[in-house]
Amino acid sequence: MNIKVIRIINIVLPIGVYYVITGIVYYLMEGFVTSGDASYMLRQTVACAVTVPFMWRYFAADTKRLKDTGRYGRSPGLKELIADGTLALIAAAFLGAALNNILAMTPLMEVSQGFAEANQAFFGGRVIFELLGSCLIIPVSEELLYRGVVYRRVRALLLNAEVAAEDAVSVAIVPAMFISSAIFGLVHANLVQFLYAALLGVLLAFLLEKTNCIYICILAHIAANLVAVLRESTGFLAFAYEPTAAGIAATAAMCLVGGAAVWYLVRQYRRRRER
Repeated sequence: MNIKVIRIINIVLPIGVYYVITGIVYYLMEGFVTSGDASYMLRQTVACAVTVPFMWRYFAADTKRLKDTGRYGRSPGLKELIADGTLALIAAAFLGAALNNILAMTPLMEVSQGFAEANQAFFGGRVIFELLGSCLIIPVSEELLYRGVVYRRVRALLLNAEVAAEDAVSVAIVPAMFISSAIFGLVHANLVQFLYAALLGVLLAFLLEKTNCIYICILAHIAANLVAVLRESTGFLAFAYEPTAAGIAATAAMCLVGGAAVWYLVRQYRRRRER
């Protein structure tokens, strides 16, 4: 079988495993808790928690393979981990909030039946499960899968063995970011969540590329989801969802803060490479 076909199968396989496991656990949970929106996040949280060991196994195997071939890259030290993690948290929190604002200012949320149903199910239960699931368990499982496995496997697929290592990586990075992020968006199954997840996925893949640390991606994903959940639960900055002067100004300010964090992270990355 052609090596590229095998690599494509290896990209799809862990995604399939993830959704088979979550589907089975989600279905079995219906025998223990009431069905409907009230228990949706509880069932989703438990289902995603069960996938974590499986996704970690894929991630650890790929990491070992990269290390064995000398393509793993440099891991950040403790100080760099703290600095990069802080910048990633700020970038994801502010840019994620700005993206939510922009989507809310369009008619997409009103016309998307799929988004309305997903949003109702998501916020239909207790806040504790939204926090535990969306702001902890789900980011861990999704980052291990989509950035730790899918992104790196897509990048490996795009690498050209005939090009020098540094050039090959630079050629593969951007397409791999967008392809893996498009896959991440598509599994959310409605246009609003597709756009949000795909664009956030590009940022998360970018963070993995610059920091070489999956934990920073997980932290950034948690930050973006936490801000979204807290805003929905408390009504904080609700005015920024409206296409008014105040809403547009607040969104622009969020973009500037998040963009500045990304810029400084890139600057730090370049300094380290020059040492």
